[in-house]
Amino acid sequence: MHYYQFNIGDYASSTQHLDDMEDLAYRRMLDLYYQKELPLPEDVKQIARLIRMRTHCDCIEAVLNEFFELTKDGYINAGADKVLGRAYSKSE
Repeated sequence: MHYYQFNIGDYASSTQHLDDMEDLAYRRMLDLYYQKELPLPEDVKQIARLIRMRTHCDCIEAVLNEFFELTKDGYINAGADKVLGRAYSKSE
């Protein structure tokens, strides 16, 4: 997916408690999730490499624990999956 709608108010109300690096990690993780249309890898270090935040694994792990769910396929995000599902239904 090359484009997704971003609701500033919803994002801000859900993330206002994040520090700057956690916020950056979350945005980059969402971008990666939408770009690949796949769950994020299970390995935090691999995610850190993919989002160019190798020295911030602690921030990535905190965001994963709060906003993602670990499944057998990797980390998923329910909100992003809804957006992807709507896009898939429109393309059909």
